[in-house]
This record gives sequence, C-alpha cells and structure tokens, in this order.
Amino acid sequence: MSTATLPHTVGKRLFRQTLLLALALSVVFSAVFTVVEYYRSKVSLNESVELLKKTHLDAITAALWSLDRQQIAAQIDGIHHYPFISYVAVVDQGGVVVESGTRSELFGDVRRIDLTATYNGRQVSLGSLYLEIDRQAIMRDALSTAAVTLLFQTLTITIVMLFTFMLFERQVTRHLAAAADYFTSFGFARVQQPLQLDKHRYGDEIDALVEAFNRMRESLAVAYQQQQGMLQAVRESEALLRAIARRIPNGGVWVVDTDGRYIMFEGSLVESLGLSGQEALGRMPGDLFGEPLADRLVGCYRLALAGGTLSEEIEYRERVLWIQFAPLEDEHGAVMAAVALGIDVTERRQAEAERREMLQRLGQAHKMEAVGRLAGGIAHDYNNKLTVILGYAHVLKLTGFQSKEAPEQLDQIIRAAEHSRDITRQLLAFTRSERVNPVRVDLNRLISQSSKSLTRLIGEDITLSHVAGADLWPVRIDPTQADQLLMNLVMNARDAIAGTGSVTIATSNVVLDRATVRHLQGASPGEYVLMTVSDTGCGMDPEVMEHIFEPFYTTKEMGKGTGLGLATVYGIVRQNGGAISVESEPGGGSVFSIYLPRFVGESHDVRRLGEVDETLPARTTLLVDDDDAVRDITALMLRRLGHTVITASDPDEAIHLCQQPGIVVDLILTDVIMPSMNGREMVRSILSHQKAAKVLYMSGYPADVVEGRGAVDADARLLSRLLKLK
Repeated sequence: MSTATLPHTVGKRLFRQTLLLALALSVVFSAVFTVVEYYRSKVSLNESVELLKKTHLDAITAALWSLDRQQIAAQIDGIHHYPFISYVAVVDQGGVVVESGTRSELFGDVRRIDLTATYNGRQVSLGSLYLEIDRQAIMRDALSTAAVTLLFQTLTITIVMLFTFMLFERQVTRHLAAAADYFTSFGFARVQQPLQLDKHRYGDEIDALVEAFNRMRESLAVAYQQQQGMLQAVRESEALLRAIARRIPNGGVWVVDTDGRYIMFEGSLVESLGLSGQEALGRMPGDLFGEPLADRLVGCYRLALAGGTLSEEIEYRERVLWIQFAPLEDEHGAVMAAVALGIDVTERRQAEAERREMLQRLGQAHKMEAVGRLAGGIAHDYNNKLTVILGYAHVLKLTGFQSKEAPEQLDQIIRAAEHSRDITRQLLAFTRSERVNPVRVDLNRLISQSSKSLTRLIGEDITLSHVAGADLWPVRIDPTQADQLLMNLVMNARDAIAGTGSVTIATSNVVLDRATVRHLQGASPGEYVLMTVSDTGCGMDPEVMEHIFEPFYTTKEMGKGTGLGLATVYGIVRQNGGAISVESEPGGGSVFSIYLPRFVGESHDVRRLGEVDETLPARTTLLVDDDDAVRDITALMLRRLGHTVITASDPDEAIHLCQQPGIVVDLILTDVIMPSMNGREMVRSILSHQKAAKVLYMSGYPADVVEGRGAVDADARLLSRLLKLK
C-alpha cells in the first residue's frame, strides 16, 4: 500500500481520542463549575437576606406596630424584587397582614424572621417576616452560566485540536507513511538504498529513528553479503560431501541435526540397503529402522551430539556395517550436527573369517607337523639308545661279566642311558616343566666364568669374545639354566661356522617401549638385560628361521644334532619371562638376542626342588615306591652306599612299619604320586612317629606335574629317579 492510499489512521485516531478526552474534561469542569456557582449563589442569597434585615426589618416592625399597611406593602414589594425571592409576607397573630409573590410547594426555601419591639423595657413579639427563596431559579442561573462556559471551551478545544491534527499530519504521520511505504517495498534488492524523508527541519526523534534504521540496514547489508558467501560455501561443501558420499564404495554419509532428524542421507550404501535418501530427510532413525537398531543409532547420535566419537559394527538386513559417529562443529566449536560414515564390510568380515579359519587350519597342520617331528625325533633317539643298551645287555648275558670288554660294554650302557636322561631334561626345559631355582645373577660374571669352558668347546679355529655392558642390571634366573642357555647358543654358532670364524657375546641394558614389544613375542614394556650371541657363520634363510625353535628340527647331518638345542633355549627364555629374536640371512651370519627382565630386589637362597647330590651318608632309610623294579634297584644302590634299607610298596605299609616299636628311621626316600595317597600325606603321618627323620622325594614325573597335584610341600627336596652311584 503506497503513501497515497495509506489511511492516516494514527492522526485521526489520536484526534478523536484527544477530542473526546477534552470534551469529557470540559463536561466535568462545567459540572464542577455549576455546583460551585450554585453554592456561590446561595451564599450571595444569604448575604442579601442579612442586608434585608438591616435595611427593611426596622421599617416593617415600626409599620406593623402602627398597623400602617401601606408602609408594610411598600417594604414587602421592595423585598420581593431581591434576586431569587419568590414570595414575601408579614404575618401577625391574626394571620397574613400583607403578602407579595407566588408560593411554591416544591422548590421553596422558607426563611422566618421574627419581628419584635421594645416596650417598657421588654421585648414584645409583633409577628414575623416570611420569605420563600426559589432554588430552581438559582439552579437555572448556574446551569445557564455553565452551558455558556462549556460551549466556549468546546469551540476552543475543537479549533486547537484541528490545528494540532494538521501539524501532526504534516510533521509525523506523513513521514511515518513514507517510512511504511519504504519498509513495505524493502528487500535485499534495495538493501543498498537508504531511507530518506522529505523534511524541512531535521534533528528530531524521527530523524534519529531513520538514522538508526540506516545503520541497521548497512549492518544487514554486510551480514547479507557474508551470509550469501557462507550459503554458497555451504552449498558447495554440501555438494562436495554428497559427491564424496556417492563415490565411497559400498559406503554412505548420514547427518542428523540437534533434534536427531536426518538432514543428509547419501551414498551408494543407501540404495543397496533398500533405503531412499529423499524420503529419509526430516525423519528420525525410529521412522526408518526397527526398534532395537533405531535405539542403538539414537544412542550413538546422542553421544556424537555431546561431542564424543565412536565406531560401531551394526548388522542390518544380513549386511555388516561399520559406522563411525562424530560431531560436526561450527567455527566457534559448538556442535551443530552429528555425522555418521558407514561402510559395508560384509565381504571383508567374511574374508577375515575365512582367513582366520585357514590360519587356524594351517596352525593346526603346523602343530601336527611339529608333534610328528617331535615324536619321530624322540623315537629315533630313544631307539638308538635302546639299541645300544639292549645290544650290550644281550652281549653281557651271553659272555658274562668276566670278559675284558665287560666294563667298556657296561659304560656304553650307562652312557646311552644318561644320554636318554639328557634328552628328557631338554624336553622338560623346552616345555618349561622342569623345576628351577631362580636367583640373582650377574650375566657378565657368569659369561666370564664360562669363557674358558666355552672356548675349549668351540675349538681353536673359532674366536670367542665378550663385550660386557657397563653397569649391567641383574637378572633372576637359575644359574644352571643360564649355563645351558649360553652353551646351546654358542654350540649352535659353532656348528654354523665352517672353518675359521668368530662368536661374540654382548650384553647391555635396554628399555622396551610399546612399539618395540609388538615385534617381540611374550615381551611387555619395561627394563630388560639384552644378551646377544652373534656369529660369522653360514646364516639362515627365512624358511629355516620359521622352524628353528621347534623341537627336533635340525639342518645338521644325521647324528650331529638332536634338534633340541634352540628349542631348549626358547623354553628357558620363556620360562624366565623373557623374549628371544633372531636376525640372519644366508652367508651373513646370525644374531640371537635374548631379553631377560631386570631384577629389582634381593635374592633369597631358596632350596631348589630338583636334583641334589645323590651321595647319601650311611643311615637307616625307609624306601617307599609302588614300582617294584624301581624300588629294588634303588634299595640295591642304597645298600651299596652302606644304608640299612626298609622297603614298603605303598604308603599304608610304610606308615604301619614306622609305628612298630624299635623302628627308628633317619631318612625317608619316597615316591610322590602313588595310588592310595600321595607322598606328602604319607610323610605327615609318618613324622608324627619319626620326628627326627629327614625327607627326600623322588619322581619320574616333571616338576610341574608334581606341583600341580600338590603332592609335595613348597620347601621339599625332589630327586629325579635317574640316580647313580658316585
């Protein structure tokens, strides 16, 4: 609506309201004026009555005393002409003497004035003057005065209001209408055009309003330009994001606003799942998916809207989706939406499952191959040793023990049996079943003490050197195991060198971090002592390196190695909480790195549960074993050492013998695992009767089996059944 047709309702409404208010005030003022005028007239009347008393009362009293009716009539006629007096009469005891005017029953205000005369010194009542005042006349006079005043005020107010309306129309309403016309047609196309008014004088409130609007318009213009730039950037970013989402193989991008409604639902994954991107816009997860999945998605979106990130694998319509949820923040860091990047990983997960199954089968095949190699190696070595033992035993049975070759043949039997025992020990070390006694060990000192024997072992053509690390940390290991570890590594290095060469043993302190231990099986971050054994031998290819720690795996010629050396090394290192790695290449030698944990603390001298010196002083010994052959040969050996031997085939018999009067036992040598009860339970029953007896256990089982069954006390001494006479 233009200014030409715009009704100036503000001016007209203001004129009407002001005029009505002025008229109302005039009416009220006139009413008040009428009341005031009415009371003023009454006061004036009272003053006239008082004046009448002073001017006419004496003359009327004298005329009444002398009964001069003409004089009384003349005085009454003069009083009747006073304003608002409608009726006057002189009344004596006989009635009305003289009267003038007309009486009014409704609007008369009666005044009686006593007429008295002094006679012989006393007041004598002659009659009274009767006055009746017309109140209606008083009111008419007051109303006529108020009407004239009201009319004059109304004319004055109307003229002033008309003039004021014209001024208001010219100085206010006209400019407001022009501004309204500008505002009506205002748009971003006219944002650069300022608001201007056709005025002759400036500096009033309208000009301040116009100036404020123009400042706001300029700010709006700048903001509009910035908004257009941002909108264009958003459109380009959104188009780019949609294009990227559509190009992600089997993927999609989904964005929800702070209310949890989708504002983007794009990607090739959307169509493959049977969904529609356009239909999803403005809807919530619960409108598109089933309840369990929708609740899970809503929880993930809420976490992302709270500023968190997470990834989830979700199954939907027999597909596996990997979805990454993250917040979208504006330039001030406020979260404005949450984005979910989804990828269909169904084929990948199926491939991974197939790969795991294949690796599991391959690992099982390798295990079976290793078990087969282990069984074959053990069978081969034991068959060789049994061949020697049985062969010489048959020869001795035929020729007797008197021949010259008998001692040598017996030595061959003993060596074959001891070799079989060593194979058993190496197997126990590999499986970490052998009982050990770890103590605080300085590897530099142990290597120095073993250097001479190792030098003789590797021969004169190979140089052995020791590079000792400074301030080397102590480790905790069984010294016998440490010797065996060192000897096996040096022997392996010797066998890899053809002709002359060198073997170097080096030690140092190292600290392993998380990145390093990833490449060391069984290691965790911390402080370690590193011992490396390097050689200048023939080296190994990757295929050989995959199997070097497997038992009975060897690349040496038949009869030159059992294949248990490096397997034993591996078992000892793992048993002591360490790790081992090897670096080698064909023709470039090999480097074996042993990581043993640093030991912090004092080492206690704990009596080891293992083999002890089999030489025993002569005493009365109770021998308990459920194997007749083992019991007989052990008793024979003890008697050859000068012992008095009491034998029992089971724990019940042993307990019964010790309860007999006169039986004093100095030593109890017993099997550990027996049918009726184990050795520990039997010993506890015997010691109640033989309190001074010492106890030695012996067993053919590995130490871990004995400990696992709880068959011995923690501080007990355990012997191998492979005893020998010294």
